[in-house]
Amino acid sequence: MAGRDVQAARDHAYSPSRFARGVEATLARQAHAGRALAARHRPLELVDGDDADARLDLFLPEGVSGRMSESEGGGSWPLMAFIHGGYWQELDHTASDFLAERYLARGMAFASLGYGLAPGTAIETMIAQCARGLAMAREALEARGGAGRVILGGHSAGAQLACRVAAEAKGEVDELLLVSGVYDLTPLVDTYINAPLGLDRTRARALSPRFGDLAGLPPCRVVIAERDPPAFRSQGRDFAVALEAAGGVVELTDLAGCDHFDVLDHL
Repeated sequence: MAGRDVQAARDHAYSPSRFARGVEATLARQAHAGRALAARHRPLELVDGDDADARLDLFLPEGVSGRMSESEGGGSWPLMAFIHGGYWQELDHTASDFLAERYLARGMAFASLGYGLAPGTAIETMIAQCARGLAMAREALEARGGAGRVILGGHSAGAQLACRVAAEAKGEVDELLLVSGVYDLTPLVDTYINAPLGLDRTRARALSPRFGDLAGLPPCRVVIAERDPPAFRSQGRDFAVALEAAGGVVELTDLAGCDHFDVLDHL
């Protein structure tokens, strides 16, 4: 009985839906807003290889195919690229399409990056797919006048992927926006979440941004939500402290009144 209680407590600690309100309604609303936005703006649909999930929507601000932007970079187009969450096993790139509207309004391009899902795709492959997706978005902007400052964002599992992409991009990412993220994967090994992931502790640690080269990351904004699970809130705070200790530039934002899912509405 004690063993089952410990397992249940571990599973509960990393189950955001148990701490949130109206999860399905929130996801449905965000998906509807994304579809409506895509219907109006008709983003470029770019695919990486044969994996149908390794794709992205690239939303272009008005005029990007013609005149150059004056908003930033002296004639280049700033880019916000975002990686969706779903514990590496759910959702797809369109889950973050709705975010594009706020960036388009600022004269920025927006890319929703997709990747293959577990168990069919390993997290290491997901990282590579997201890196190639980011490169594809930059190349598409270069072909249309120029790519400027790059902000890479990620939500939940997407925050882990964003960190790893930025760490390997060697200066190609100017800023990270990390929302309700998982930065230490080792606690997940003993939870239900790991069933499709197949992580052992060695691999989980190797994939954890918390134990990577934090000094090599660009400036980070780390966001946690008031109604995130306590484990997620602790992970966000601990990661921000570790970034600062490593000499990084970091801003920790704790958004009141939000849960793990609707926090994206309030960035």
